[in-house]
Amino acid sequence: MTNGCACDTVQATSLIVAENGLIDHIRQHAKLSEAAYRGPESWSYRSQFQILLALGRRFTPTPSPDDLIGMPDRLCYGNAARYAQSHRDEGVVYAEGFALTHAGLDFYLPHAWVVHPDGTALDPTWDDAPGRAYVGIPIADSRLWPDDGRGLLHDFDRTLPLLRDGFPRRALADLGRPLIAEGAA
Repeated sequence: MTNGCACDTVQATSLIVAENGLIDHIRQHAKLSEAAYRGPESWSYRSQFQILLALGRRFTPTPSPDDLIGMPDRLCYGNAARYAQSHRDEGVVYAEGFALTHAGLDFYLPHAWVVHPDGTALDPTWDDAPGRAYVGIPIADSRLWPDDGRGLLHDFDRTLPLLRDGFPRRALADLGRPLIAEGAA
């Protein structure tokens, strides 16, 4: 095995471990919200965490391009929506879910980013270093992209219809990797 291959294997394993930590975090919140709140049985989902577990995907972080000028911190939803809108010709879409911050911080944060057609996550907010892992929902329908700075899964007025009715047909992009890693039980 060459040095490059060993390094790639270590990076891939590290990414899977980080993603699995994010997924476990989302599962814990789903259990807590289910125990704390009993919504109507007819609703599509009980919580935004259940939406993520049902529809979420894994995205491989990619470094920011050299020409990306950092967008304002703590405005990730609007940053990602505006970036996706201005780069639609490149095939990027808005995505929202949770991210694991870059090395040394180790926080699971509600977050938004953009996804390239190859399933890689580009983070226009964290331009200094991408997060270590991204788990979320890629939104193909640009009418749902929250360019006002309020997220789909963390703004009551936007989350409530998604909980009740689910996402509109064809609203999601088939990008990223399934939550259950290949070879997992």
